[in-house]
Amino acid sequence: MLTYSKFDLGDQVYPVLYNPSDQSDLEKIQNLKANSFIYVVDEIDSQVSDLIKSQSPEYQFSKEELRERVRDFFRDKDKERFGNWVYYPWKYTLVHLLPEKDFIRVRTVRNNFKITPSEQQELGDKKVGIVGLSVGQSIALAMALERSCGEMRLADFDILELSNLNRLKAGVTSLGIEKVVIAAREISEIDPYLKVTLFREGINEDNIGDFLTANGKLDLLVDECDSLDIKVLIRERAKLEQIPVMMDTSDRGMLDIERFDVEPKRKIFHGMLEGITKDELANLSNKERVAIVLKITGLETLSLRMKASLLEIGSSITSWPQLASGVFLGGASVAHVGRRLLLGDNVPSGRFYVDFDEIIKIDQVEEIEVQPKKLSVSTFSKKFLKMLPDNILQSGYILSLEELKLILSFANMAPSGGNIQPWIWVFDSKGILHLFHDKERSHSMLDFKGSGSLIAFGAALENLRLITAKEGIEVEFIDQIQEFEQDLICSIRFIAKFKFPISVPYLELADGISLRCTNRKNNSRQLLPLEQLVELAAFAENEGLSIKFTEDKNDIESLSEIVGGMDRMRFFHEEGLMDFIKEVRWTEKDAIQTKDGIDIETLELSGTEKAAMGLLKDPRTVKFFRKFLMGYGLTKISKDTMCSSSCIMVLQGDDFSSKSYLEGGRVLQRIWIKANMLGISFQPVTAMLFIFHRVSQEANHGFSKEEEKEIIKLKTKFDNIFKKNAEKQDLFMFRLNVAGEPSVRAYRRDVEDTLILI
Repeated sequence: MLTYSKFDLGDQVYPVLYNPSDQSDLEKIQNLKANSFIYVVDEIDSQVSDLIKSQSPEYQFSKEELRERVRDFFRDKDKERFGNWVYYPWKYTLVHLLPEKDFIRVRTVRNNFKITPSEQQELGDKKVGIVGLSVGQSIALAMALERSCGEMRLADFDILELSNLNRLKAGVTSLGIEKVVIAAREISEIDPYLKVTLFREGINEDNIGDFLTANGKLDLLVDECDSLDIKVLIRERAKLEQIPVMMDTSDRGMLDIERFDVEPKRKIFHGMLEGITKDELANLSNKERVAIVLKITGLETLSLRMKASLLEIGSSITSWPQLASGVFLGGASVAHVGRRLLLGDNVPSGRFYVDFDEIIKIDQVEEIEVQPKKLSVSTFSKKFLKMLPDNILQSGYILSLEELKLILSFANMAPSGGNIQPWIWVFDSKGILHLFHDKERSHSMLDFKGSGSLIAFGAALENLRLITAKEGIEVEFIDQIQEFEQDLICSIRFIAKFKFPISVPYLELADGISLRCTNRKNNSRQLLPLEQLVELAAFAENEGLSIKFTEDKNDIESLSEIVGGMDRMRFFHEEGLMDFIKEVRWTEKDAIQTKDGIDIETLELSGTEKAAMGLLKDPRTVKFFRKFLMGYGLTKISKDTMCSSSCIMVLQGDDFSSKSYLEGGRVLQRIWIKANMLGISFQPVTAMLFIFHRVSQEANHGFSKEEEKEIIKLKTKFDNIFKKNAEKQDLFMFRLNVAGEPSVRAYRRDVEDTLILI
């Protein structure tokens, strides 16, 4: 029998039950039967036959014997007045049924003894509430079919839309009808005697009390709603009333159980939303919702395809995906475990999985081991000894160990791709300091021919030039590298020591070495004074290099698409993905231990973005994107980064040579330090340039033909923005904005870890 929680709209929601022993009801039945538009289903003989068989299960009746027993059954009864007649107005159908007690017995006879008769009777007194009738519909139907309760309270405010028909048991004829009404009608057609109470406005602060306790407290609450604040509300109130809560997520068959009935002090959501109130969860953006949902579900528990979908929300899809198979599995899981709970069995709190991919070994987790490796310079001592040049005069001034460590502590503050710090300093017996390329540390798809490392070496040498001048130490730099991929980069002689700073170009920048940092914050965009941009560009022009820059909003939006697209290409590249995973320090502990790599906290990511980055640790996610030409969600972070920029600058050199990159690093460091001293935030966005170089100059670049075409297309768009001179070489790209102090600064290795004393 269907009832309403607060109102009856008078529409065709519930069936009308007629008792033919009542003369008034009998007349109504006869009027309906006389109506040619009404379809009459009178299979009462068949039902009585089932009743007779259920009463004598040990006897095998022949068809004729059953017919005779049915005739005997009605010998002293008026068949039309027997039982009840039920009218379904939305189907214009009148059905003749057994009386309630007999109907329930026959309908549930095939439950025996998976559900015993005494258990079936006990379940008939139970009350179950279901909030959310998308996933909840399958739960309601499964429990109705088993008759796991005597009353259901269903709550949902939403209507059926076409996009729901991938998982809801409904058809196009029900479009626009409330989901709760569809479920209630379905249940009433299964069992019109099962009491169903509808909360068609959904659950809110005003009606939660009625939903949980009116006309008797719920014995089980099932949460399948989408609203995060309501999820918290119903758990807070269920905990107060000591009502157990179950939830199915329809991903990996996860069933969540909170036994507030036996654990009244248990934290809601197992403590995963500690400190977050329901008021904070109302009216969230899509990005914020995903972040909270991940707190609830846990990133590591998601299936491969749900991980992939997470990155696509807001790009190619609007919400979490759900499939009928997962929804129906959830319906079965909740119906089964919920029944055991209602019968008083030992059902524990916790999270449980029925993951067919895992059970059948369809998808094996391949998460990459990201335990950072701390390299020791002692490994390289003999190797670098053989490379030391013997044609350099002894230093005129021999640094003390204290002085050496001081100047190297400043040199090592230089930036490097992925903060890998690819340098080894060798201090020989002549007092000469040599800078070597540590290729063990810097091997990377982005470090094409060591060009990225050369930028870092140039920056480190510039720091060393500035700090030695400030300390009054006169030096001579002897560039050793002649072509890409050589190990020895530069040798430094110390000529003399003075009691005062030495006048060298840009000495004032020495005070900014320790200020220099990468700032990835995305504050609101504000334009910079033109004179500051000109001042920064002059550092390049004074050394024969050039700077191209744009402040134009349309240019920056176009660049955001290019950078985002190239980030996607990087993650599609097997080596590029591995490099990224290994260079990120995913925990504070790892960042402190290694003192290199990119501390994930320096990325200034939101909860959702941080989670999205974490998805990349499972390379199956990226393989999935690559296979199906997806992954556009990978571009969202880059878009936010670029579009909040005040200005984008590209540093250009004369050619693609080791000399250009080494000199570019020196110049870049001056620009970077000066920008930070002016209060301007600086962030490299240069990875794509190194990919452009690799694709244009190397046949075996590791990208597919389709990906190569996409990269070339993006490169053309990039060149058009900066009206690139074909004779110039793009060395480095960075963004400027005003963002204050970064939340976290990158760690630096101890000098002792980068220094070899001969």
